[in-house]
Amino acid sequence: MTAVRFVGAADISLLAALHGACFPEEPWSEKAVAEVLAMPGAFGLALHEGRNDPAMGFLLALDLGAECELLALGVHPAARRRGNARRLLADLLTIVAERPLHLEVAEGNAAALALYRGAGFEITGRRADYYRRGGGAVAALVLRRPAPP
Repeated sequence: MTAVRFVGAADISLLAALHGACFPEEPWSEKAVAEVLAMPGAFGLALHEGRNDPAMGFLLALDLGAECELLALGVHPAARRRGNARRLLADLLTIVAERPLHLEVAEGNAAALALYRGAGFEITGRRADYYRRGGGAVAALVLRRPAPP
């Protein structure tokens, strides 16, 4: 049974390693992860197969008060296609409750787009050349999930 827990400064190495495994073309360093976690309102979650097993997924987010932003959500390639990203996103949506949530996703990431659309996100914009992939640039789609009525 999977377990989700909040992360902290002691998890910086773990989060950087997971980010690198999930996003090998743009991995975040330990310094970058530490800077994100040090931001006011920043928090993260780690997903484990069992409470004492290594983390297989994570997310980092910012609570901005009236709204929230999802900065990164990743599941280790060996643990994909099992509902793990959906579990992390569901826990995040519970935490942010009645507030809108924003994020960016690579335009060609069909799996992530399906996940977010299934959770009620809508495309609200596009940022050209936002991500680096295969020596080139890929646009980001800006998504927003409005606050529930």
